[in-house]
Amino acid sequence: LVLCIAGDGSIQMNTQELATAVVEQLPVKVFVINNRFHGMVRQWQDLFYEGRYASSDLGQVPDFVKLAEAYGAAGVRIDTVDRVDEGIREALAIKGPVFVDVPTYRFENCYPMIPAGGANHEMILQDPPDLKKPKGTHPASVQADSDTILTA
Repeated sequence: LVLCIAGDGSIQMNTQELATAVVEQLPVKVFVINNRFHGMVRQWQDLFYEGRYASSDLGQVPDFVKLAEAYGAAGVRIDTVDRVDEGIREALAIKGPVFVDVPTYRFENCYPMIPAGGANHEMILQDPPDLKKPKGTHPASVQADSDTILTA
């Protein structure tokens, strides 16, 4: 059994590997934390570059459940907090590869993180108290904020 937890931006760099997992019927469960951003890049841009986004907003992303099915794998969506346990159990019960789409709040940050060029002892453990999480101005951002379900 292999559990992979990845962001939607990073997983799209190698979704074709799902074909191998299907052919070999590998028990790979991929949990896609789907915030429609290159999340760590966006987080750096918020924390260190005053929210000036460059090439981090993905806008539209594929329907990961349909993408999994197109490859011949199973797809599961965990779209409410109440469905987290059930969705995990569902994914683990399937013998072959599974993509689990987990839509999240677009501006949720991920910690700990090391700032660009920083050392381990400079690790940031939480949002600074003065950080204001943006609502987004890109049309895809505004639309997506209304349908996200999972937050910290």
